[in-house]
Amino acid sequence: IFLAFIPILTFGLGTWQVARLRWKVKLIEDYDDRLSKPPINLPKRIKLDVLKDYLYRRVKTSGKFLHDQELYLGPRTFKNKLGYYVITPLERENGTTILVKRGWIPREKIDPSTRPVGQIQGKVSVEGLLKGSEKKTWFVPENNPEKNQWYWLDVDTMAQITGSQPILVEQNLEGSPFIINQMIQDGIPVGKIPSVELSNTHLQYAITWYTLSAATSIMLYILLKKPPAGQVKR
Repeated sequence: IFLAFIPILTFGLGTWQVARLRWKVKLIEDYDDRLSKPPINLPKRIKLDVLKDYLYRRVKTSGKFLHDQELYLGPRTFKNKLGYYVITPLERENGTTILVKRGWIPREKIDPSTRPVGQIQGKVSVEGLLKGSEKKTWFVPENNPEKNQWYWLDVDTMAQITGSQPILVEQNLEGSPFIINQMIQDGIPVGKIPSVELSNTHLQYAITWYTLSAATSIMLYILLKKPPAGQVKR
């Protein structure tokens, strides 16, 4: 009875993954479309309930970095080096504060005193993508806000810790990619080239489930065709 249930279950899981695949492809297409549009000014008042409709949209804003509240996301590798992403609250001219994922720095530059060039003072202009939180996977450790140890991007908690709105702008790479090595040496956070970064493994999962469904169906067929033990052929 249990073996008879497996082909049905695995076929259903495969069909569910196909539906998820279609949803993910459509989501990536939507994000690519938003990414292709010119940047817009980040509104003074942001409606959080519609924020998800603007993820991966290019935005511009300005304000003052609150460097004393820096957060460090990582470790992450860049150019085969270990380091961290610097996330800094940005106090805007209207008094609201958002989070800016400024970019990557090498591990040996995590102490702000080692990178004064990157600690920009005064008014700054920021252009980047609106991003949401990362989905925590089972093998990633829990964040430890008290020790400023962030293993995965949790915008809501980061905003709560820094007194910011739960809005994060991932700053774009400014200037020529050829100056990246100098930026790393000076401890200037290296922003990211705008791109849609979503994993899409639903096709592989669908193939796996359908294969299991077919294999267990064949096993069930062979089992049912097999004559009962002790039956005498005539």
